[in-house]
Amino acid sequence: MSLLQIALSQTQTLVSCTLKGGAKQLTTCLSASRVSYAFGSVGNTPELVLNYSVRDVDMRPWPGVGSSIWEEFTFYNKGVSYVVHYAVERTPDGQVSGGVTVMKGEQELAHLSCDPGSVVSAGYGLPLFEAKERAGQTYSLETRSWD
Repeated sequence: MSLLQIALSQTQTLVSCTLKGGAKQLTTCLSASRVSYAFGSVGNTPELVLNYSVRDVDMRPWPGVGSSIWEEFTFYNKGVSYVVHYAVERTPDGQVSGGVTVMKGEQELAHLSCDPGSVVSAGYGLPLFEAKERAGQTYSLETRSWD
């Protein structure tokens, strides 16, 4: 097995889906202590690829209440934030939704919802939370931030 095959086999999808009726694709993955974000047209080279240490990706975990289990995490790039989110309804059918919101400061540049039925997620608890803890970070429910 090559090093590339080993690296790919150790990569875990965090949230992935198609958007805009299957025209676009969003993929976020965790590989050891790195998190990647890729967005672009289906079947083509991604238009945007980001790859950061788990310490540099912000994450808001589900606080344990509500009608759905949800989490979101944010990639920052050149003054723009990409907030990826997913939610699993706490109902017998467990419908999963997700998407990405693109922000520049307080201004929303885009809000894209995943196509229904296309969301693939690692589910609760998102492995990114555990990876951040392994990297020495601690989440505070009181301040809603990582130390």
